Amino acid sequence: MAKTLSQSSASPPGRDLARAISGRMILLGTALIICGAVAIASPAISTMAVTLFLGLVLAVGGIVKIVQSFLMKEWGGFAWQLLVGLIELGGGLLVYFNPMKGAIAITIVIALVLMAEGLAQLGLAFRLRAQRGVVWMVLSGIITIAVGAALALRLPYDGVYAPGTLVGISLVFAGWAYIAIVLAARRAAA
Repeated sequence: MAKTLSQSSASPPGRDLARAISGRMILLGTALIICGAVAIASPAISTMAVTLFLGLVLAVGGIVKIVQSFLMKEWGGFAWQLLVGLIELGGGLLVYFNPMKGAIAITIVIALVLMAEGLAQLGLAFRLRAQRGVVWMVLSGIITIAVGAALALRLPYDGVYAPGTLVGISLVFAGWAYIAIVLAARRAAA
């Protein structure tokens, strides 16, 4: 009878789990590195793509909320749901049809997301502190927080080019962190 991950007690904690998911983690790390390289190579395009996509998503979300509010007129939150839908639709259309100004607004959001992501990476590193190679996740978290802060401090000057470049750098480091953890776990298992 084969042992499951939870039945194995001979190996250190996390070792079997790392072995079981290492292929997926390397795939994730590689995908992050490739996406980061693409974002770095074409920062204006990647920033504009994100801006246009977000504008479209906001507009569609607004339309859905407006339709939903009319389908539930008797609901006590009808007016608020309608208002939220109109705001989302209007904001989405403004971002979509004026992507340069939308890029600056998105830059603020990206900066906040990067800082939150960096904190989450540090939390993950703390959770995996017994794992070899976790120093790469700590480094990735610190770099991601720094990139978010740098992006926020450079507004509005780098609103079009910086988001794509800085997010690309963050993606490359995050990808390397995942790969480094797997490689360290494999060396420890050997």
